[in-house]
Amino acid sequence: MEKTSRLWVVGVLTLAAVTLSGCKVSATSGDRYYDRDEQHFSRGYFLDARDTGRYFPEGRWSLNYETEVCIGDTLYFETADRRVRVYGSPAYSENTFRAAATEVSTRIDGVLNRFRMSWRDFVDERSSAVPYPEQVIACLSPRVSNSNLASGTLAAVAVAPYHRSWPYEAGQIFTHELAHYVQENLSRHTASTSLLPYWFAEGQAALVAGDPVASAYRHYDYAPLRDATRNDASNVSYRFEHYALAYRYLERANGALEMTLLLDLVQFMDWTGDYRGVISSGESRAFVEAFDAMELVDHRGRYLSFARFRADYHSLVGAGG
Repeated sequence: MEKTSRLWVVGVLTLAAVTLSGCKVSATSGDRYYDRDEQHFSRGYFLDARDTGRYFPEGRWSLNYETEVCIGDTLYFETADRRVRVYGSPAYSENTFRAAATEVSTRIDGVLNRFRMSWRDFVDERSSAVPYPEQVIACLSPRVSNSNLASGTLAAVAVAPYHRSWPYEAGQIFTHELAHYVQENLSRHTASTSLLPYWFAEGQAALVAGDPVASAYRHYDYAPLRDATRNDASNVSYRFEHYALAYRYLERANGALEMTLLLDLVQFMDWTGDYRGVISSGESRAFVEAFDAMELVDHRGRYLSFARFRADYHSLVGAGG
């Protein structure tokens, strides 16, 4: 697996499946609907995989329930710059393909910027085990509701069809799910599920998308680091704001680039195959080993191990959140 020099520096010197159903970002039936001017859709071409040989990814390990529906679909729309490809049934309108491609194409660079990456950085550092490393693959999926709109995983982003019914918050939701897509591509090599704790994945995506963040003085309202997986989480809606608070603490103390390097190192741990499984509290061994190897610091500049962050979360965030 080829990695850029900054990953190898971290790996040598110091030796992250999220689905939309686990995300807060969604719209209610009373919201205004998506109204992007169709004249401003991205330019591109409709093609057929039977002619080009570029079929939708079939590796189910890298897909989720929402994206698997496009396995076998041969029709796709590809943007003129060839960075985005949208697969789907010919039953959907051409404008639905174009709308999905436009939202992905116009937002991916902004998302990558929040990870302190360029498009070329992303292509170079994403999982080499995924097909089409130089494209973002999307799937028009009837398994995604119009209110939830999208679902990002390692190999593809699922998008609800029928773009005229998309909610007004479409841009925010796309940004959130593209953040998950980037996370998965930077933190997984061949792992069949996400290696990132649920709170971390949702917190980072929330901050990237500009979602609400809990006030630091309310930190005792919820204990986000207990939610290593979605199954660990309670049903209170405000938990997502606390995931964002927990992640923001780390980013403020260490910087956004360090968080991206953390994802890179998780992928490196996955690639080596030496850090399989989970620890007793539910987090992947790859994430915990990478967290500690990164030598992250708290708000006072003192070394912060994952164990201390988990044990002293409330005192740390209360003092420096």
